[in-house]
Amino acid sequence: MNHTILSGMARKHAPSSTGARAAGASGASEPSPASPRSAQTLRALLHSRRTATLATQSQQAAEAPGIWLVPYAIDGVGKCLVLLASSAAPHARQMQAQPVVSLLIAQSESAPQPVHIHERVSIIGLAKFPVSGSAAWVSARHAYLRRFPDATTMTQLGDFRFVCIGPQHARHVVGYGATRSVEQPELLALLASPH
Repeated sequence: MNHTILSGMARKHAPSSTGARAAGASGASEPSPASPRSAQTLRALLHSRRTATLATQSQQAAEAPGIWLVPYAIDGVGKCLVLLASSAAPHARQMQAQPVVSLLIAQSESAPQPVHIHERVSIIGLAKFPVSGSAAWVSARHAYLRRFPDATTMTQLGDFRFVCIGPQHARHVVGYGATRSVEQPELLALLASPH
């Protein structure tokens, strides 16, 4: 997916031209079929990590894009990544104004290993805030608390809201010199897979 496609996604989901700058876009590449190994390692990466780097955009010219470290859960029913965000947080406000976001999920570093071989995936997605009590909200809450049971009190506070990130496209770096594009059908299948 190239900059033109990402810009189109941003314009579709945002009222101003500022939204045309999609966060986290990488260079153009051709979609590549998943090998059994690459699909397996990506599934393991998504389900084993618990935090991601979130990139959001601002529609205010004077406000810089944001980068945030966020815990995430996987909702296999809704086929999305679930965040929990305070309404007062800048990234929540930016996601409401401009739903095109990026998430970077990376293998943890091992000191003796070269950093370039660590597996990572950059996901372009659309952020949605499910209505409290809706089926999507119940599914997101169940997924989040299954992974982070200590967050129960936070979910009961009126200030916190669930955010469902629906994946659209991804760039998967399996290791040094091994990179591929991952399209939405594969991503949805990986999120729906049991872990």
